[in-house]
Amino acid sequence: MKNYPYPELLNQVKSSANFGVSRHVSEGEDLNLMGAKDDNDALALFLNKAGTRSLETRRRYERETVRFTFFIYHELGIDYKGVRLKHLQAYLYFIQNLPKQWLQAGLLPGSPDKILFKNSVKAGKSTDQVIDVLSAFFSFLEKNRYTIGNPAASLVRSGEKTARGSSVIRYFYDNEWSTFKDYLDNLPSDSHKDKAESARIRYIIAITYGLALRESEVTQHTCSDIHPDGEGGLYLSVLGKGKKRRHLPINKNLQNTIAEYRATHGLSGIYGDNFPLAPRLRRSKGSITPLSSRGLRFFWQSLMQDCALKSDDHYLSNRLCEIPFHSLRHTALTHLARSMDIEDLAIFAGHDSINTTSQYYHAEAERLRTLTENHGL
Repeated sequence: MKNYPYPELLNQVKSSANFGVSRHVSEGEDLNLMGAKDDNDALALFLNKAGTRSLETRRRYERETVRFTFFIYHELGIDYKGVRLKHLQAYLYFIQNLPKQWLQAGLLPGSPDKILFKNSVKAGKSTDQVIDVLSAFFSFLEKNRYTIGNPAASLVRSGEKTARGSSVIRYFYDNEWSTFKDYLDNLPSDSHKDKAESARIRYIIAITYGLALRESEVTQHTCSDIHPDGEGGLYLSVLGKGKKRRHLPINKNLQNTIAEYRATHGLSGIYGDNFPLAPRLRRSKGSITPLSSRGLRFFWQSLMQDCALKSDDHYLSNRLCEIPFHSLRHTALTHLARSMDIEDLAIFAGHDSINTTSQYYHAEAERLRTLTENHGL
């Protein structure tokens, strides 16, 4: 089993809690389906499973499950098998109204610099994300008969997903997309630094939009994942969500964009090395290194805030500031849906079900709205 740092910290949490609860399997007791002897084993097995999806998913699940574990051990004196719905509701209220000591380093024994919470968690979308992780965690424990039932199943989500409806996705509307493209076309080029940063921005955006990539796919792949297709073309081999592999054709326009940007770094061609799809601005130890997922989000946030400042439309500016990086993928798939069959788009997007892909057929909805505009009594 792969060793993750947080299950080791869980041992420290347990040893310092001193509430007298032991979850070690007694002699003769049947093990659950996953063979976990205690909470430490159960958490490690869950994180192993999360790690098969993506590194970003594993990091997010680690963060939320360890926070929750520390709370139930130290504040409630219970373990995973003792958790009920009322305890989860107490936790959600707690993280939205954190005591000052929980916002400081030093809570975890043996990790004096570790800070569990930097701020209280906001009600709405942020709380919903915590619920999603806890629900997945307890569903895993229930499925493997480590716990009886899933207490998180009854938690009420009240954030953005519920307000919008689960079938509504975030993407650039046509006027927003036009504004964003104009912004990209007019990036500053007064100095060498401006030119370098503008070229990097266009490179990252062109690859993400052109191939409809997820955040983790942009940061975890390089030009070494670009290959000839044997027929004069090129494709990017992507290991995406759920460890599914898909090959995305790179059209001539995108090939030229990649080649032009690589040339600014003295590189020829567009594949055969580890040049990042999302490079940092500055070199590290003499080489260009990739942005982390967190770095990519900061890059995007700064970009959209600057784009918003260029607009005189207050509503549009607010919308641009709120659009997440993942909306580039949603926008790309929405635009491709105007010319691709749903089965082909599902393959391109890496969807298991065309029900997921059907969300991107806004063009069909617009066509039907136009056709029915004068319909009625």
